[in-house]
Amino acid sequence: MRLAVVDLGTNTCRLLLAEVWDGVITHTEMRRTEVVRLGEGVDQTGRLAPAAVERTLVRLREYATLIEGYAPERRLLIATSALRDAADGRRFLEQVERECGLPWRVIGGKEEAALAFRGAVACAPVPSGRILVFDIGGGSTELAIGRAAPDSAPRSTEPVVGCVDAGRAPGPDRTWSLDVGAVRLTERFFASDPPTIGQWRQAVRYTRGLLSGAVPPEARQVDAGIGVAGTITTLVANHLGLREYRTDLVHGRELSLATVEAAIRAFRSLTSGARALLPGIEPGREDVILAGALIAREVCRLFALSTVLCSEADILEGAILSLAEERD
Repeated sequence: MRLAVVDLGTNTCRLLLAEVWDGVITHTEMRRTEVVRLGEGVDQTGRLAPAAVERTLVRLREYATLIEGYAPERRLLIATSALRDAADGRRFLEQVERECGLPWRVIGGKEEAALAFRGAVACAPVPSGRILVFDIGGGSTELAIGRAAPDSAPRSTEPVVGCVDAGRAPGPDRTWSLDVGAVRLTERFFASDPPTIGQWRQAVRYTRGLLSGAVPPEARQVDAGIGVAGTITTLVANHLGLREYRTDLVHGRELSLATVEAAIRAFRSLTSGARALLPGIEPGREDVILAGALIAREVCRLFALSTVLCSEADILEGAILSLAEERD
């Protein structure tokens, strides 16, 4: 079955065109990510900025053309944090459906966490025991804890292709969605570029307090962690010194807490413009990668993880596997 899923978040707009047969992603036609920053200013105003709407529509129109050429049997746009929060989010999505022919669904934070878990467990080299999957987005961070079923180990360590349907697994037994994302944290606390010591300390206190207040001590015992989405992949690419992004080097790579802490020390003294010149920093992430790294550090510390596995497979794969099993 040919399927198309668009993931529209606070910072990025992403597309996955793939085939799913018998619970397995057997072929990936295309996987694209562009930074559009749809959620710019939403934390302060509660509404979508006209410039953000226009640049997002440009990208979605392009995606619509690609989807039409692929001719999927099903298609879906999933909307997350920014469109959960924006008062005019529904009106924007109705415009998207009219102009781009994309049916849409605004998903809640807990569903977002569960889909990220499903995609990561289905497509990453899965550790044993209790697994934490965390997804640092632009507007929110999702956490999910669960176990993978014995038969849900991937048939290939290459992302996307060969992903075994994690629907065979029981799925996460605990999920959280917290209003702390790389864009939201940057806009709320980092008025200076780079942030002052006081701004940094405020951001640390806020992030640490939100995480520790949401996740009770008895839920913090995990055996392994998997980090998904742009903050984690960017930190790995930066650590590897990649001037040109390579999925085969990033997906499945371990990222240590020590590496995250070293990146924070390097990023804190640099302006966004200077960060943009570093290896592995995707255009559009240079101003928010410091906040993303802060969230990653605090998640690792809270769950006592010295290393986490980086997975390119995430909510997109989870959503496309879920879409494949929906009844007409």
